[in-house]
Amino acid sequence: MAKKMTVRLLPLFGFLFLSAYLRSAAVNVVYTDYIRLVNSYLEDVWSIQPYLRPDVLTRIPANYVQRIVNVELFHYSTMFDMMLGAFFLALSTLPLGIYCVKKKLPTSLCAGLILFFFSLNKWEMLTNGSGWVHFTAFALFWYHYLVYDRVMAGEGSRRDERRLLWLPSVTILLFCGPYCGVYAVTLILVDLFAVFVMKKNRRQAVKRMLGALLPLLLFLCSRAAAVEERAGATTASIGQVVGEHPLLLPRFFVRSFASMVLGSETAAEYGIPSPVMTMLGLLVLGFYGFAFYLNGKKKIYRESVFPLLLLTAGFLNHVLVTASRWIFLNADYGMSSRYALQYQIGIVGILLTLFLAARGEGRFGKRLAVWFALLIFAGNAVTTGREIRMAKYRREQFLRIRESALHFEALSDAELKKALQYHDPVRIRKALSLLKERGLNVYNE
Repeated sequence: MAKKMTVRLLPLFGFLFLSAYLRSAAVNVVYTDYIRLVNSYLEDVWSIQPYLRPDVLTRIPANYVQRIVNVELFHYSTMFDMMLGAFFLALSTLPLGIYCVKKKLPTSLCAGLILFFFSLNKWEMLTNGSGWVHFTAFALFWYHYLVYDRVMAGEGSRRDERRLLWLPSVTILLFCGPYCGVYAVTLILVDLFAVFVMKKNRRQAVKRMLGALLPLLLFLCSRAAAVEERAGATTASIGQVVGEHPLLLPRFFVRSFASMVLGSETAAEYGIPSPVMTMLGLLVLGFYGFAFYLNGKKKIYRESVFPLLLLTAGFLNHVLVTASRWIFLNADYGMSSRYALQYQIGIVGILLTLFLAARGEGRFGKRLAVWFALLIFAGNAVTTGREIRMAKYRREQFLRIRESALHFEALSDAELKKALQYHDPVRIRKALSLLKERGLNVYNE
């Protein structure tokens, strides 16, 4: 009973915590990526025309309805977007809570895992409200993995089996955006594992794989027609970069794992040198390998494929970020808080694997699971504590952006670029002029 109350109440408390943080760290003002969004969609928010293009899926169609609601009811409030992100982050903990109760995991572990979701290592995603839909996508991922686990355990209904066929299409085509690659590949890999190792129903597995592959191919076709903006990226080939900086990619990849223990800003503030972060990344990477090994050695997948799904998705997210962001030539770029949402799924997979494997084992297995959990939770507590202290400074920065937006006509191009954190002053002026004419965002207050 206490465990059920914990998994029901902690998401609510977590949402309230994030709400309080956002109120203390951010204000309602457009900046950075919002400049592009305003210019692309707010000339006529009801118009479907911007979406009737080959790159429609990269624009994430779910945004169409949400933007109408935001403009008509909230005068295009970025704070509304931020609160939506916090809400869907809280919602994504529900499948995990249900799983923990079902597997009779310790209440302390259930609570720790749920609280881990509300770590402020994701501050950059939380305070940039345009990412609300990404939190929604991950809530759908967690739900899908829970249903998949139920079906693989022989506890699913026919309705669950049908859900596994249409959930990828809804998620990828309406909500997923750039995260669909890892999501679809994870489902396909685990289905292949189910066929060749678990000897599960091949026909159903093929149907599920097609259900994930077809919307993924549609997204890739749509993305091929998109024009991406990557300010600050190198134009050199990967071969040239590896030749000039042979350790860049390995350092980038390994250090990205360290960010799940300590955020990069926290590490910098406490003066933790890069070699130490590299060693910490290697430690987490080693636990990934150990967790995959335990899934095979202990055959945990026979009891539950949920941890295996999380492990696969988490590891592939590290691979994806490295493969797509090395172009910025910064070995610490993969430690950015904007990627914590993608990485955390794998950490939960490691912890679930360790604790499931430790059942009935000797002291070493249990202690190892507890030690790793304490490392993760303690590191995130330090990161969250620092971010709570930083909240007032974040807010001060937002207030400076707001002041610049209110008086943008009097600012030079260089001042606008610096204040609004966007590379094109012409587009900044166009976006702010549009908002001012319509009485939206800061011009409605």
